[in-house]
Amino acid sequence: MQMDKLGHATTAYQAGNNLYKINRWAGIKEKNSIWLAGGLSYSFQLAVELMDGFSSGWGFSNYDLLFNTIGSGLFISQQLGWHEQRIKLKFTFWPSGLTNLPDPEGRRAQNLFGTGLHEQWLKDYNGETFWLSANIWSLVGKPNNFPKWINLALGYSANGMLGAESNTWKFEDSPNLISSSRPRERQFLLSLDIETENMKLPKALLWIKPIFGVVKIPFPALEWNSNKGMVFNPLYF
Repeated sequence: MQMDKLGHATTAYQAGNNLYKINRWAGIKEKNSIWLAGGLSYSFQLAVELMDGFSSGWGFSNYDLLFNTIGSGLFISQQLGWHEQRIKLKFTFWPSGLTNLPDPEGRRAQNLFGTGLHEQWLKDYNGETFWLSANIWSLVGKPNNFPKWINLALGYSANGMLGAESNTWKFEDSPNLISSSRPRERQFLLSLDIETENMKLPKALLWIKPIFGVVKIPFPALEWNSNKGMVFNPLYF
C-alpha cells in the first residue's frame, strides 16, 4: 500500500539533509556539501536495492529506485535553489497493537513486526506515518508579521496490513492457508508541525532541533480513512 515507497523517499531525503549538515560543520564548501551529501544518500539506498536484487525473497524494484530519487532530489533541489529546506519529509510512529491480537493474527504480526518497540518502529508499517512538512513562513515570502515556526503537514499511513499485498499467509509449522478478514485501510492526514530550525532555543535545548527535523511533533489531525471516512484525531502521533 505504498508505505515502503514513502519510507524509501524519506530515508533518502533525511540521509542527504543530515549528511549535508555534517559536511558544512566539517568545513566543506556549500555546493560540494550538497552534491556529496545527495550522492552519498542516494548511493546508500542504491546499494540496499542492489542487494535486494540478489535476494530471492525481495528482488530489485524500479519503483523503489524512483522514490529514492525523489527523496534525494527533494533535498538537493531545495538546497541548491533556496539554500534551505522549506519542505521536509518526516516520520512518526505509534504502536499499531496488531501484535497484541489473539492467534492467528497476533502470532502473524509478531513474526512480521517483532515483539518489542525496538523492532516495531522500523518493521510495522501499520504504526508508521510519513509526512510532508512545509514551513508556511518561508514559502509565503518570509513576512515579518508571520510566525516562523508553524508548518503545514500532509501525512499518509496505512493500517490492517498482515502481509505485503493481502492478509493471507501460512505458518512454517502448518500447510494450511490462513486468511484474515481484517480490513486494510489507507489514511490521509492534515495536521500542523513545528519548524525547530527557525526557533531560538537555549543551549540546553539545541539537541531538540535535529530530532524534530526528522520526527514530526504530535498535533491534532484531520484524517480521511478509506474505510471510516472523515475522522478527527485530538492528538496524532
